[in-house]
Amino acid sequence: MGCRQGQLAGRMGRGMSRAFLAGVVLSGSLTCGSVWAADVASDRPTPPVIPAHVQGKDGVKTYLLTVIENIIKASHDLKAAGQAYEKLLADHENDALKAAKAKPEEAARLIKQMRNAYERIDSYGFEYIEGIVAGVPSLAKYDVELDSGLPKSMAGPDDEVAAVVINAGDLKLDRDGSLNNFLIEPTVFGTNDKFTLGKAELPGFEGAVGLPHAKLVIALADYAIDGYNRLQKDAKAWTPSDKDCFEVIYAMTPTLADYFEEWKESKIAGSAEGGRFVAVSRISDMRGIMSSVRLTWQSVEPQVKARDAALAASITQGYAQVMEFIDTIDARDKTRPLTAEAIDALGSQAKERADKITVQTAQAAALLNIELSAQ
Repeated sequence: MGCRQGQLAGRMGRGMSRAFLAGVVLSGSLTCGSVWAADVASDRPTPPVIPAHVQGKDGVKTYLLTVIENIIKASHDLKAAGQAYEKLLADHENDALKAAKAKPEEAARLIKQMRNAYERIDSYGFEYIEGIVAGVPSLAKYDVELDSGLPKSMAGPDDEVAAVVINAGDLKLDRDGSLNNFLIEPTVFGTNDKFTLGKAELPGFEGAVGLPHAKLVIALADYAIDGYNRLQKDAKAWTPSDKDCFEVIYAMTPTLADYFEEWKESKIAGSAEGGRFVAVSRISDMRGIMSSVRLTWQSVEPQVKARDAALAASITQGYAQVMEFIDTIDARDKTRPLTAEAIDALGSQAKERADKITVQTAQAAALLNIELSAQ
């Protein structure tokens, strides 16, 4: 879920995370394959496994491609659920309310499948590679299109608009925001009335559920399949350089603070504007993006350490502290939900931590004679 406006307008996207609460960190280097651990108890998607250590820049690319592959699989699953849901509606005169009343268990099951697929696409998919995608100049356009670009109706002169056009039967969306969090999320979670066909009580849900526009789900899934395949093609062609890695670290670390305002908004209103950020807590997204930024730092850390061991150690410690900070506020919020005032204060602390790492990153890049783009 994107956070490109403001501070990074005209550049790359957002920032933050690492390993996570349920012990999904692995030791050693990354191997290709499925990166999602099964949550047997809840049958819910879980974050991808982040290697404890990455073996150079090629390890960053391997991780990126592994997660993209799984996102593509999830996009196909979203389409399959959408097609089954469309058939359910067709069997009931293409009336979502009639279908939900006649087959509430089936409607509930299919909506849960759509939401599951979305979380694998974004919450536990793109969020965990966004630091890389948005930070690498040759890939950054995909962050705007797929995750962080604003709708034309919300964008200011310095903001980046997602040039996404969707045709779904009688519904046409033209630059209504990025694919993941402005379009897919509010559709399958029923949080934007424009993308739903009424509300109904369904088993396993609290309160009335917004019934997704069936043709829109399928059209969004088709767009996701195409978009992530294009990202995959360009990611395979990408040869990571030291400069690329430092650009990721330098551009994406400061964006950590941007998440706190959106987190506060979603807490106050139940969702951010457009029905966003309801699938998971914005804290999860912080953890996701910084995972990939921290991983990228690990790929260049040995070179910096050879020039200035103290500086390298300080940056490494800085990321460890940031990750601990995220886990701590997550635990606090789950125990007793944090207030808007507390979130503002935490956002200020996050900015201080991220800014320190960013300054040190510039110093580390200078040691290797790497010139970074201006923020």
